[in-house]
Parts: sequence; structure tokens; C-alpha cells
Amino acid sequence: MTTATDSLETRGLEAQDIVMSYSGVTVLKGVSVAVRPGEVVGLVGHNGAGKSTLMRIISGAAKPDSGAITIGGRPETLGSPIDALRSGIVTVYQELSLLSNLTVAQNVFLGNEQVKRRVLDKDAMRETTRALTKRFGLDVDPDSKVGDHPVATRQLLEIAVATHRNARFLLLDEPTTSLEGKQVDQFLEIVRSLAADGIGIILVDHKLEELYAVATRVVALVDGEVRIDANVADVSREDVVAAIAGEEAVEFFAGATRSAREADPDVPVTVRIEGLSTDRLSRVDLSARAGRVLGIYGLVGSGRTELLRTLVGLDSVRAGTVSLFDKAYSPRDPDAARRAGVVYLTEERKIDGIVPQLDSAVNAMLPVLRSAYRGGFLNRSKLKHEADRWMDQLKVRGDRSGPVASLSGGNQQKVLLARALAQQPRVLLLDEPTKGVDLGVKADIHKMIRRLAHEDGLTVILVSSEEEEICDVSDDVIVMSNGSTDGALLAPEALTPAALRHAAWDAA
Repeated sequence: MTTATDSLETRGLEAQDIVMSYSGVTVLKGVSVAVRPGEVVGLVGHNGAGKSTLMRIISGAAKPDSGAITIGGRPETLGSPIDALRSGIVTVYQELSLLSNLTVAQNVFLGNEQVKRRVLDKDAMRETTRALTKRFGLDVDPDSKVGDHPVATRQLLEIAVATHRNARFLLLDEPTTSLEGKQVDQFLEIVRSLAADGIGIILVDHKLEELYAVATRVVALVDGEVRIDANVADVSREDVVAAIAGEEAVEFFAGATRSAREADPDVPVTVRIEGLSTDRLSRVDLSARAGRVLGIYGLVGSGRTELLRTLVGLDSVRAGTVSLFDKAYSPRDPDAARRAGVVYLTEERKIDGIVPQLDSAVNAMLPVLRSAYRGGFLNRSKLKHEADRWMDQLKVRGDRSGPVASLSGGNQQKVLLARALAQQPRVLLLDEPTKGVDLGVKADIHKMIRRLAHEDGLTVILVSSEEEEICDVSDDVIVMSNGSTDGALLAPEALTPAALRHAAWDAA
């Protein structure tokens, strides 16, 4: 005799033949995905592949055109996230959802407060919260405001609170975006622990190293269809990348082509920093050469971004020297840096990158709009021609004539890279250039970085929190910690994600 529990364990949570369209465009084309109790399913795909739409449907936030959601083989009507929650489906989105003005304990018990003699039992809620957060390796005061904690802590709190809501199935959307180093290791251990407790997990993650560390199965969505659904032991990372981004992208994720070239002593040092100190940096020393990619790795607060900001005149120098092409270099602002040949790509494209209402061509040419003016008027044809030249190189897809905000995140990032190239830099500073983009876009950007350095002779300084990216793209790697670095290059044998992470935490 088959019991309901047997059915749940055998069938689990299933999305069956899901079809979904927006404005006449079919986003999901008969997609079927299943996750069983205790299983971790890694869900990957390029931007626009349908991952977010599928997650919204499973979480009750969207209703499909056709198809069904079943748990243990029984159809579930998920008209809202509340319905999903009642069915044991809990979603943790990349955008944090806990209420920052409430305490940790208040967030844990929101809508399900414990009462004793018609009065809130705050002591019991505090004690439960302490036990819950301790399980997740968090040392937080239950009475502290969520908003007072770092983003990384809040991300782990999101998962802790989700499990407290009697989750049988947990949907995690890019949960490690704000985590680094040991925090990532801690998160992965939490996922393993939750799976061991019988919770079924769907993990959306572009970082294949993380996904392969915990997933039992991998599902790859391509253009709204399931291209791969297999046990991780039966499908290689290269197979996943090839399915999503094409065969030509595989080399950038196999790690086989990371440049291990010895630095040619005849190749000039283009950027030399000695004893640099600012309000946030303390004695930074480093050298970067033409035709090479210098990767800078470090934890949050290590000074990576502050260093790049200083090199383009956004932060003031208090002590030390910077030379550019053997000449003293001290830009007043990014425009002065650009005239000297130094161009900076910001980490936060939505905050200080794109201008959402303007089209892609204007966004790509903003710093050099003067070149498209004729007789005091903007020559739109010349502007478009020049912008398209750079955007074509980067394969920017979507409606370029509409607001740039209408493009996918990956294509917005490519527009910003086109802006950097349009300024014809000699030194290119890249801060998290593939943050939040899919595997296909990442492969395109990696290919561009290597070409700019190795074929065009640019000096590229790359800041990234992704160990795989640093290892795969960089020729030379240094580690920053507490606003400082002595510029010593890591040995080639240290250029693995695990060794890089270890070096950063040892230096912290």
C-alpha cells in the first residue's frame, strides 16, 4: 500500500509541462522540473531563459498559461505566495525581503507570533530565534534590527527565517551574490544540512563551482526549454556551459586556458603604485603591465573598489605615488583619467552606470558624446553608427532603440562595456564586470577581456569576488586585505578557487 509520504518522497514537488507567455512571447515552452525531499537541484540558464519565470510560478507569484504544479503527485492550486507557503514551498529571492526596521525575532515570527496568556511570549520567541540563528552559524542578538546587520548576514537570515516557516521545499535565487569566502562555504554547508533534513531545494546559481559542490541534479534551461536534466555525476561543467553558451565558451570555464604566461621583462609597467594611502586605503603597492590582466581579489572591505575609484580620481590621495606610463599621475576626476587613457567600469550598473530612460546608443557614448556633434547639434546617425560599432563587438541583444532599462541585465552590462571601449582606453579598470550575468554573457565578457589585453595590448585591472573568474581570466593575481597590498603576485599553483579563497582569509 502506497502512503502519502511514499508519494511525496517518490514524486516530490513537480512543475509539469509549464507554458508561460508575456506580451505574445512564449517564455516557457512546456517545462517540467522536479525536486524530491532531500534533493538539491541546480537550475542554470542564460538571462531570459525562463528561470525567474519558473521560480515565480512554483512560488505562487505567477500563474502559468498551462501546466500544473503537484506535490506528491497531487495537483496544487498556487494562487499566491501565501498558498505556496501553506503547501510548504518557501522562496528566498536575491533581493532581500526581511523587514529591516523590525528585529530579528520579529521577522522570524512575523504573522506567527507566540502568545502566552494573550500576551506576546517574547522570551520564548527570543530563545527560538537564538537556536535558529545559531544553527546557521550566526551570532546575532534576537532584539537587534535586521537593517543593522551586514548584507551577508541578512542573506543568511533570509534562509534561516524561510526554514522556520515549515519549508518542505526551498527555492533559492542567487543566494551567494552578497557572500564571500568562508561565508560561501558556510552557506554551502547549510544547504547540505537542510537537504540532509529532508528539505528539497532548487538552487539558481550561475557559479558552477558552488552548484556542483552541493547539487545532486542539474537542470539547464535554454530559451524556455529544458536542455539538460541529469545527475551532476553524469554531466560535466563543460557540458552545461556548452548547452547554455555554446561550444566556444567552454574553454573559459574549463580553466584550461587561464594565462600562465611568464611576464616578459621587456613589457613595460604601465601602472605603478607605491605607498598609496587614502581615507580607505593604507600603503598599497602594485604594478600592472601592458598586455596582461591583473586580477585583484579580496573580501568585502578589502579596498578593491576603493583602489579603482582612486585611480580614476573619485577618491583623494593622502600619501604615496602613482605613475602612469612612467609619468606622475593624479587625476582630478574621471574625465581627467579618461584623457590620460584610464577608464573605469563601475560595479553597480543600476546605481552609477546606466541611465535607464536613455537608449543604448546614448548610454554607450555618454562620455564621448562630443564626437557625435556637428555644428552644435547631435548627429543621431553618427552617434548610432559609432555606438553600434562597439555594441556589435559585444553582441548586445534586444531593442537598442528603446530605454536601456528594457534590456536584460547582461545586455545592460554589455552596453556599459561598450561605453568603456568607446573611450578607447589604454588602461581598463573593471569592477565585477560579470556581476549578475548569465554564463553566456560571462563567456563573451571574458573573451573580450582576454582579447583587449593579449591582442590589443591594453593593461586590464580586474576586480572580482568570483574566484573562478579571477583564476580563469587573470595573468597575474594579487590579494588585498584591510585596504592594503604589497603587490606580491600569487604563485601559479595558488591560482585555484580554493587556494585563492584561503589566501584572502589568511590575509584578513
